[in-house]
Amino acid sequence: MPQHAEFEFVATCTRGAEPLLAAEIAAITGLGGVEERRGAVVFRGGLGHAYRCCLWSRLASRVLVVLAHFRCGAAEDLYRGIRRIDWLDHLGPDDTLAVDFVGVSDTIRSSRFGALKTKDAVCDAIRDRKGRRPGVDVANPRVRINVRLHDGVASVSIDLSGEALHRRGFDRQTNAAPLKETLAAAMLHLADWPTLCAEGVPLVDPMCGSGTIVLEAAGMALDRAPGLQRRFWGFTGWRGHHEPGWQGLLTEARDRARAKADDPLFVFGWDRDRGVLGAAKENARKAQVSVRLKCRNLADAEAPPCREALPRGLVVTNPPFGERLGELSEAGDTYALLGDVLRHRFLGWRAFVLAGSRELAGRVGLKPTRRIPIHNGPIECRVLQLDVSPDPVSGAGPGWR
Repeated sequence: MPQHAEFEFVATCTRGAEPLLAAEIAAITGLGGVEERRGAVVFRGGLGHAYRCCLWSRLASRVLVVLAHFRCGAAEDLYRGIRRIDWLDHLGPDDTLAVDFVGVSDTIRSSRFGALKTKDAVCDAIRDRKGRRPGVDVANPRVRINVRLHDGVASVSIDLSGEALHRRGFDRQTNAAPLKETLAAAMLHLADWPTLCAEGVPLVDPMCGSGTIVLEAAGMALDRAPGLQRRFWGFTGWRGHHEPGWQGLLTEARDRARAKADDPLFVFGWDRDRGVLGAAKENARKAQVSVRLKCRNLADAEAPPCREALPRGLVVTNPPFGERLGELSEAGDTYALLGDVLRHRFLGWRAFVLAGSRELAGRVGLKPTRRIPIHNGPIECRVLQLDVSPDPVSGAGPGWR
């Protein structure tokens, strides 16, 4: 496959993060014409652009290289369309494959059936030319094929990512309801942290749990590529892969990380649970960043030293949602306490709070400057931007509200 060929790529993301991902990919690649789609963005460029996205994107879930689009109404349309692709450009009979299939039609009534039909077409095409079929390995294939069937059109791609990109290359210890790194990164982009961290603005997560938000913040501030520690990629077993180009990007990323390694880092994470804070410390060690972690109750939170300009600092946090019966009231009390602490002790700061429901958002007691819809898995949430007044307030909540 020609090294300098142009391809169509799709980068997937959580719903609501599409504008952020489009801007991030344009910044990473220097490409124009990045198009937003539902839960994804589309762009055209060379393999180097896609490799940069795999290595540097904090918002993308996967990066796919598109092989074909074709009309597909029936199962036989799918089989014929898949067979028309020259699969020997992508894998051989000694390789293994897996198929991810999304979508249904009148005759393709389940994703499992669509995946089996795709697998048969690929294996038959290679057997007809080489006399042998590739194997199937659902867990760790050499090549992962992605098919999306929507409005009668099938789109066939190779998954360049391997496992999902929110996995940053080390086994992260988590608490009961961990926040995905991609969603944490989206909150940080909404907070304009990539710009503010360069100005010395401090960042606090007063309920940091296993540390997802503070670790993402540290990685951004220290210019560490989020994929730098990953050891396996979907493109390494693909016949279209260009190893010298990839190695050049890795060298550049390592150089950038070394150049910022000794920069001061004003990132603070607090949590009342010593056990989960221990997990955060272990995660920070594995991520090779030195964030300031401390066991502290939310009620005792105080702003660390900050600048005079507004915003004086950032609070970015994911309070518990209280999804199970009996937990909602406790979660509401936590949101109310967070509002009290912000209004009394974080004067002039800007907060970005992930709220899992309208009721919880209302319990904070501060009027949001923005409410940004975003999905946390299947849950439609809001990121609340709260610009805390720099003027002191007297009296405990809820009297000040």
